[in-house]
Amino acid sequence: MLLLPYLKHLFFAKGPHGVHSPFVFKLITEVLKQQRVEAWKPIEAARGKLLSNDTTYVVKDFGAGSKGLQTTRTYSRSVASSAMPKKKGEALHLVVEHLQPSGLLEIGTHFGIGTLYLSEALHSTKKIITLEGDPTHAAEARTLFHSFQKENIEVVEGNFNDTLPTTLNAFPEMEFVYVDGNHTEEATLRYFEILLQHKNITCIVFDDIYWSKGMMRAWKQICSDARIELSLDFYWFGVIFLNGRMRKEHFSLYLPR
Repeated sequence: MLLLPYLKHLFFAKGPHGVHSPFVFKLITEVLKQQRVEAWKPIEAARGKLLSNDTTYVVKDFGAGSKGLQTTRTYSRSVASSAMPKKKGEALHLVVEHLQPSGLLEIGTHFGIGTLYLSEALHSTKKIITLEGDPTHAAEARTLFHSFQKENIEVVEGNFNDTLPTTLNAFPEMEFVYVDGNHTEEATLRYFEILLQHKNITCIVFDDIYWSKGMMRAWKQICSDARIELSLDFYWFGVIFLNGRMRKEHFSLYLPR
């Protein structure tokens, strides 16, 4: 993450008193301040086991999400650097719980920690498809989901350029998308355009929008797109809404956790 954008976000971000949208006001004053400790404890216990695993493996990395790491790494280092952080996982769980989409797509599974945070917010009858490029990550995620008895999660393995269009065609009930894939400007904008072809999507979350100058440019372009209604910048991730008949607004917000 870049330091100057973070300082600017802290300076310009709004709290509840600077928000006039009833939907956003409720989100930051009620929804994101809730606690689901009993649901989150087992996920953090699973993270702890992975953090204590010093086994090495070779990563088949298609993108920039692991910039700076070697091709060979340990489970513990990979989880520490790339798994969804606890604070972000809790926030996204609460967003998904509040919206209750009919189906959820995740682009970038890793070991499945973030997927579990998302899945705990949904009823077990609602389908989740998560895309992963690395075979080791995909296999470990499947094992983790099985241990949590998550029968509604499907891991699709392969390059996102191939698996995303195929998944879109086969997943009509998808309404919510979490994008944590290739952290480049070009890839992020490509995902955005592909996803907007799916008419049922109402919410997309883009992770690490301040990862680099390229990601910042991509996020700015997405927010200014006429097809987007509401955009929320929480610095650690950005949320956009569409197909909901909201008026076009943008808010930079503190994450109230």
